[in-house]
Amino acid sequence: MKHILLVEDEEQLIDIVATVLEEEGFEVRKSLTAEEALQQVPQYRPDLIISDMKMGGMDGFTLFQKVRSDAKVGKVPFIFLTALDDSASKKQAQALGATAYVTKPFDIDDFVRLVKTVLVPAAS
Repeated sequence: MKHILLVEDEEQLIDIVATVLEEEGFEVRKSLTAEEALQQVPQYRPDLIISDMKMGGMDGFTLFQKVRSDAKVGKVPFIFLTALDDSASKKQAQALGATAYVTKPFDIDDFVRLVKTVLVPAAS
């Protein structure tokens, strides 16, 4: 089973996304802050991190950079899920090496397909 760390400060959205991903067979751990997520990463060792960009305290870019600097989990795929729809944020995410950048509102079915593409290797 693939493990996903979902970082989102909007409780209703985090619950909806977590439920949908769990129904697809993923184990999801939720975190309402980037600081909390950073504490969970070493023990949980997620296969994917999905994070909001703009949260109270540490933002998504800082979380991304801190995760990338950890040799044990630094290569984990990272998807930004954010309301920031400006080209500067998208370019920064791409330059940092984010796996994907999804803007809210988003189609949940498309999002699940993206997560599966990232986590489930294509049959050869």
